Amino acid sequence: MIKQLRPEVIQSFHRKAFSTPVIGVTGGKGGVGKTTVAVNIAASLADMGMRVALVDADVDAPNAAILLSLQQEQPLDVTITMPLFDVEKCNGCGECIKACRLNSLFLPKGETTVLLLGECNGCEACFLVCPAEAISRGQRIVGQTYKTVTKNLTVYTGELKPGLEESALVVNDLKKRVFDEADQFDIIVVDTSPGTHCNVINALKGADRVLAVTEPTPLGRHDLDLILSLLDQFEVKRSILVNRADLPGGKGLINKTAKKHETTVAAELEMDDQLLQSYVAGIPIVRMFPMSRPAKILNNLARNIAEVKA
Repeated sequence: MIKQLRPEVIQSFHRKAFSTPVIGVTGGKGGVGKTTVAVNIAASLADMGMRVALVDADVDAPNAAILLSLQQEQPLDVTITMPLFDVEKCNGCGECIKACRLNSLFLPKGETTVLLLGECNGCEACFLVCPAEAISRGQRIVGQTYKTVTKNLTVYTGELKPGLEESALVVNDLKKRVFDEADQFDIIVVDTSPGTHCNVINALKGADRVLAVTEPTPLGRHDLDLILSLLDQFEVKRSILVNRADLPGGKGLINKTAKKHETTVAAELEMDDQLLQSYVAGIPIVRMFPMSRPAKILNNLARNIAEVKA
């Protein structure tokens, strides 16, 4: 069940300072082929002559560049504030520890406060309450964003450093990097992480249309229901792509969920050896096997996206 979002969250979802259409590709369940669809749509649009930005906002496991056989280039660090403690000024009062909601600080007896790096999210509460002004601002790198340009397709990637939890900060920096350059593109395609959590919402902010990718299984239907329930609150235009549509017995579940949310099924992809070969080769099927059935379906979907004004 999706919790009702606050009005200000819904309002911020639609806010953007540019006219370039943004297409979100998402899906509640992982492993349904979401990134494969996003990569092929972006490649198809680029091959039509459009200037395309493909944004890989699955910062915990980005692989859009891999599926395009591209190296990640032009790295920029994503940083957060890290408190630095002055041994000479610290009086051991412990106010910073009381203020820390994540319990990131520890005060050994008779010593200066110690920061537990893996827990701090850079909220800066400790700076505000320290009476001795013993804390100064440092920086900690939590991830990177990348920009790789190949002809008229530009791939933006966000990547969280392994073992850290600040994925939302990487998503936000990635979206800012892309949106600051939005006027350079005819269309922006955003590939989100799976789920319905805040990173998915942040990745989809500014989207004019959303394509929800699913599969005809009970779990696929369950998670499609969740993501569509979320999109219901944002009142954003959306459609469904069913991957592995030839799996037995599940299409009825997907159609029932689509009807419940008044959402159309825009396309269906069946399991296909050429689709698998293109995935392994790191070449979009719309380029590797342009006459194949999956390529024709994805090209047609891309044309529909290109023709419909956001």
